[in-house]
Amino acid sequence: MTDTLPDAEQTEDPAAQPAVPRRTVRVVIDAGDDPNLNRRLAALETTTRIVIRPNPVRSTTDLVWDVLAAAGKNPAAVHSPRMSVADAWKDAAAWLTSARVTDVIVERAHRLLPGEPLALARLADAIDADLWLIWSSPTDPTRTCNSIESLGRSRRNGGRLPHSGPHREVRVIGISIFHDLLPLPAPAHHQPLHPDEHADPDADWPALPTVDFPLFLATCRRRLAGDTFDQLNLTYRTEAQRADEFVRRHRHELTPHRTPGELQRQLNAYLRDERLGTAASPRLALIRLRAIQAALLTRGVLLRWQPAALGPAAPDKLTTWLTPGICRALRATVSTHAAAVTVLSLHLTAAPDRFSHLLCRNIDEAGGYLYLPTFADHAVYLRADWADQLDRRDEDECPSYAHTTGKTLLPPYAADIIAAHLAHRRADGAGTRRRFFADPKNPELEATDRALTEVVLRTCRRIGVDPIWLHRGSCQGTQLGAGPAPLTDWMAARRLDVEILSDQGATL
Repeated sequence: MTDTLPDAEQTEDPAAQPAVPRRTVRVVIDAGDDPNLNRRLAALETTTRIVIRPNPVRSTTDLVWDVLAAAGKNPAAVHSPRMSVADAWKDAAAWLTSARVTDVIVERAHRLLPGEPLALARLADAIDADLWLIWSSPTDPTRTCNSIESLGRSRRNGGRLPHSGPHREVRVIGISIFHDLLPLPAPAHHQPLHPDEHADPDADWPALPTVDFPLFLATCRRRLAGDTFDQLNLTYRTEAQRADEFVRRHRHELTPHRTPGELQRQLNAYLRDERLGTAASPRLALIRLRAIQAALLTRGVLLRWQPAALGPAAPDKLTTWLTPGICRALRATVSTHAAAVTVLSLHLTAAPDRFSHLLCRNIDEAGGYLYLPTFADHAVYLRADWADQLDRRDEDECPSYAHTTGKTLLPPYAADIIAAHLAHRRADGAGTRRRFFADPKNPELEATDRALTEVVLRTCRRIGVDPIWLHRGSCQGTQLGAGPAPLTDWMAARRLDVEILSDQGATL
């Protein structure tokens, strides 16, 4: 017989109530105020270890902005009037959780105001990190230690530690022990480059002809050196074979009287997630595109590309517009909500008109991929791998997305941004059945499509990106984005369209 929990202990979703342990807090005594300690703390800072430097001139609620600045957020933009202090603490915890921070060090902690050490201890509990308070003063830290250990109850007891009740372990150590517990990292012989700061990836390929795909390979043979053409020809043939395998996997969609809609959805995901969007350089993307066009034509599928509509340097716009540099700029954004919706809009090159229907269960916990519905006829229920045993509900149904299919991979350099917003939704109490994007001011309400669009526009304006698929009305001119807008398809934004040919050569 299966036992059931009492009503008071039942929960709709266990993921909505994560366990929060109480971590040990270490107070490091630096009574002499060692002048070399500041340089040592700077050397200890890494992506998994942050150093908080509280502003000596601040109000009782301004500590969170110092935490966000320590987490790498733009100091000039962290104090936003659009965000409350409570939401700022949630965003700080979400960003630090996604970054897997293991140590939080607070410099000159003796300047903390009453209640701030306890707030930092709660933050360390939420992100499962160790808290180090550097006490650079000859004053006695007993009152602060009692407040942390008693979870704030000592303030009602005259600063003395209560005899009973819940508590947190606090250890007072000397500066020498701190040096032993957190040694300096080994000196690096060279500094690694950022992912988007390597040498020009197009250096391996010469300038390629701009002719259409029927003449591309022949023109390359005439213009390129022999060894260079051999390398290009090998890449071209390999790509054509992969495209032929793609058509064989979807040959049932090429049967007579079938519309190209379903094939276009599959091809859209194939080009974005596997071939063009992931290409290391624009010239490599151009070679792959020409090979795919030639392979599809032999199967009765015409893939057209209109580079003139993209303006100069059209191959540069074939690859993903969500670059590592853009993701680094988005990490300086305080709001995980704004960063996550912008990541999805840039990667899918789509207006966020359906993002409000995404569920938390559709998102990978590590931010590596997401699930979206695939069929245009009716709503489809897709669940994440780890949530396959949850019951189906009517409110879990999502509308169809025309611009993607099923499991959609996300770039690895953007995974931490998606994971940070998922951690924020977990802090809001959202389980697997709640919406991934909610109203920032009221997490119980769903985010509207118009509000998400405004968030994307505002964030792109701040980081210097022009999302052409969100242009209002009709764009005038011949540059990128000309014509009716918004564009809600990855291929359409790159001026790619597909047609299935009949035996007589006319499109169906």
